[in-house]
Amino acid sequence: MAHITPNKYRPLYATIYLVLFLSLATLVKLKAPLIASFDTTVQKLLLPITNSTMTDFVDKLTFLGGPEMSLIYCLLLCLIVYLLHDVYNAIWALLTVVGCNLINWIVKNLVARPRPSDRLVEIGGYSFPSGHTFGTALFVLLVFVLFLPHLHNQGIKTLLHVLGVLWIIVIALTRIYLHVHYPTDTIASVLLVGFLFECSLMLSEAYLKKHPELQHNNA
Repeated sequence: MAHITPNKYRPLYATIYLVLFLSLATLVKLKAPLIASFDTTVQKLLLPITNSTMTDFVDKLTFLGGPEMSLIYCLLLCLIVYLLHDVYNAIWALLTVVGCNLINWIVKNLVARPRPSDRLVEIGGYSFPSGHTFGTALFVLLVFVLFLPHLHNQGIKTLLHVLGVLWIIVIALTRIYLHVHYPTDTIASVLLVGFLFECSLMLSEAYLKKHPELQHNNA
């Protein structure tokens, strides 16, 4: 497998993600009326389809995007990359998964936003950001970066891009439907993982510039 293609716009992308995330986190921490209004409006949109049968289905579906499952997906991904003789990217992906999840845990405890009181299933912990959405987005981004560039069929690449984005949206919606997260929790997850992922890519690019032999050893 070849190494990840450098992108001069990564600092810009990372900055945008960070500014948006910090703005949202600040508004949530301050309990801004705008945030409450937005969350309530989105939650109400799902009320017409809320029933016991749907809740059972969504509860099972959201399990597939849980932090534990996403971690398993990511670790399997790292193993596959390693078995394809791309040791550098396997180690990079593993460090990215560990680092991103650690920071997500720290942020969740710093913001300490209580979960919605009317949740449809029992769950503990804090609400902001959504661990399910975060883990799912991280896994999808790893697939996008490590595997999709090596596909030659543009149609298949586009399809997988669409499916990946849809999977993130589906998991986010399951969390909102079950009232275990506010809509802004899921948005924050995508912004945070976007920032952290871009930072991880930039660190990788900087490291490879100092050690160009690694690019040839694993190409």
